[in-house]
Amino acid sequence: MLQDLGRLAPLSLFTMAILAGVASIAGCGPAPLTKQETLGAALYNQRCAHCHEENDLALKKVPPNLHGVFKASTLPSGAAANDAEVKRVILAGKGLMPAFTGRFTDEQMAALLAYLHTGLR
Repeated sequence: MLQDLGRLAPLSLFTMAILAGVASIAGCGPAPLTKQETLGAALYNQRCAHCHEENDLALKKVPPNLHGVFKASTLPSGAAANDAEVKRVILAGKGLMPAFTGRFTDEQMAALLAYLHTGLR
C-alpha cells in the first residue's frame, strides 16, 4: 500500500515532506511524519478532507473539524474519543456521513487513525 502514496496525493505529500524537513532542520516544530502517518495523511486528503476541511459538497450541517480529535476525551457526538469509536464511525457512518465499510484495508485504517492522532499536522 505504501507504493500507492505518490498516486494518492503527490503534491500534498511533497509539501508535507518539505515542511517537515524544514521544521526539523530549524529545530522547531513536530518531528516528520512516519511512513504510516504519511499514508494516513494521503488517505485523509483523498477521502476525508473534501468534507471535513473544505465542505466542498456545501453541506448545510458542516462536518466536524477533525484537527485534534484525539486531544479531547469525547468526539463531537459525545462518544469516547478512542480508536475503536473513531473506526466504528468511519466504517458505519453517522448522520450525513456515509459508511466507509470495505473502502479501507486494515493497514489503511491503522494509517488513517495514526494520522488523526497527529492532530492533522
